[in-house]
Amino acid sequence: MIYGLRDHERYVYHYTKLATARDFILKNRSLRLGSFANTNDPRESKDWTFNLFSRKGIDLGQHDFEKTSKWLSAALKSNTRLLCFSLDRPPLTGDHTKDIFSRGLAKPRMWAQYGGTHTGVCLVLDRAKLVEAVEATYPGSIHMCGPVQYKDQSFIRSLDPHEFAIDVDQLEALGQPGYVGAHLKAHYKTLFFSKLMDWRDESEWRIVVFANTDEDLFLPIENSLVGVIHGASTLRKDSESLFGLTDSWGVEHMGLRWNNSAPWYDLGSASWSASDRAIQARLAKRG
Repeated sequence: MIYGLRDHERYVYHYTKLATARDFILKNRSLRLGSFANTNDPRESKDWTFNLFSRKGIDLGQHDFEKTSKWLSAALKSNTRLLCFSLDRPPLTGDHTKDIFSRGLAKPRMWAQYGGTHTGVCLVLDRAKLVEAVEATYPGSIHMCGPVQYKDQSFIRSLDPHEFAIDVDQLEALGQPGYVGAHLKAHYKTLFFSKLMDWRDESEWRIVVFANTDEDLFLPIENSLVGVIHGASTLRKDSESLFGLTDSWGVEHMGLRWNNSAPWYDLGSASWSASDRAIQARLAKRG
């Protein structure tokens, strides 16, 4: 998890508040997929506005632009759920003393914004096993996994077809239910895996699931969670409240500190290790 890592694609990282990790994620061994429309990015949370076009010269006046636009925006977003993670930034040398600034677990902005202002935790997950869990859990739903691409894109577009243009020819041929799938297949990368450049330091990797349900979706992580990184301001008693939830699970724990404006691992605390904690517990009983 920390030492000798050269494969920047091996892990993904999920920042969360300590109470969320303790009371839900680690307790239930699952992550909840959030609503796409409830993200903190206006590009995703606000309604999308679509134009209409026809290659066959169909009279576009037959369609209510505003109504059709709102329909497709809602159809694409209403049942879309996602999970967001951070990535390691390549290349990784395998030297943990040099690589820490490239690690997805040591991003101060992410700790501040999503990790309870450094009082929470960062979950370390094996990416390949996480993808396996997605495929096993949602076999009947459209699901996608991948990195977010960052590009500044103006709302002023060319006349060529793009993600915010409805192909009326296809719409009339396929009907509304069929067109949603066709539009999604053609434009899912730019609609759901694209953000403005200002977000690029998040190095985001995400899971997107399109499910025909209004209920919450949960993804099991028992086979993919490998570590829990504790924030620099996470109280020791709060860290200890997580140990018992994972000791039988084979999950590593490690603290993160900040020394002279730089992140570093809390290597001096032996009790981050489950085996060392067990030894300390036996010694305490003898005493």
